[in-house]
Parts: sequence; C-alpha cells; structure tokens
Amino acid sequence: MRLNKMKSISALLNHPFDDIIKGLYLNKTLASQEISDELFRKTKILITSRSIQRRLKQMGIIRSFSQAFNLSIKKGRKSYEHLRKTVKSSSLRKGIAPKLRFQVFHRDGYRCVLCGKTAQDDLLVIDHIKPVAGGGTNDEKNLRTLCRECNSGKGKVLLEPV
Repeated sequence: MRLNKMKSISALLNHPFDDIIKGLYLNKTLASQEISDELFRKTKILITSRSIQRRLKQMGIIRSFSQAFNLSIKKGRKSYEHLRKTVKSSSLRKGIAPKLRFQVFHRDGYRCVLCGKTAQDDLLVIDHIKPVAGGGTNDEKNLRTLCRECNSGKGKVLLEPV
C-alpha cells in the first residue's frame, strides 16, 4: 500500500490510519475486505484487502483461524447447512399413547374417515394427517382413523374425510 494513500485516509478521517483499521478490525470485527469497502465508502480511496491484511500483520494484530472461521459463519459468509444430516422421521416419531389412540377411534366413530370401513371390514390404524417427517405432531387434531388399505395408499385417494 502506498504511503500517500494512508496519509490521505488519515487526513480525511482525522485519525491515524493504523488506529482506523485496528478499530474496524477489532471493535467492529470486520474482515479485511469489509474494511476496504468501508474505507472506500467514506473516502473514495481504493485500498486492497490484501494491503490491509499486510498492515494488520505488521501491527501484530491477527485473528486465529478458529476466530476467523466462527466470524465468517456468524456473518453468513460461510454456511454448512448442506452438510447437516437430515433428521429421520423414525427418530422424531414417538408412539401414540393408548388413551389418545382410543380417543381418536371414538371421535371418528370406529370407521375409516376415507372409505368408511369398520373394524369388522379391515384393520383400523391411526394416521398422521401432516406426516411426522414434515413436522406433524401426535396432537389429536393431526390424527385420524384409517383402514389398513387406505393407509397403505392402495385404497381411495382422498385428502378429506367423507
């Protein structure tokens, strides 16, 4: 970085150049590119981020790798969402309590809400309206009675109860 650019920035901002970049780097936790952009916005003098990095290193002010890494994640420059493992619905799924199961069967009249079959016609099961994998819960409002055939997707394809 040329000395005259440093002097020009110091004169325009009425502070020593080293104090300016030190304050932006430490107090505002800006990266060198952000410091370069900030100085350009205030003074219209272009300084490369590499020049700022060199100057900070000369002053003995550098972040550790972990500090820089955590700061980049915090500021949204890096994202590792794509590396997260998806949560399987089996780990979210909790058993439906027998009392709740009985309440749902009773509410639905011991009939499949899609085709109307009873327990004598087919095995009745409890179904989640909004799947557990899609954020559904075991709340009574999210549960309904279906026959085994409708629940497996081989029966009538209706979204709403009859």
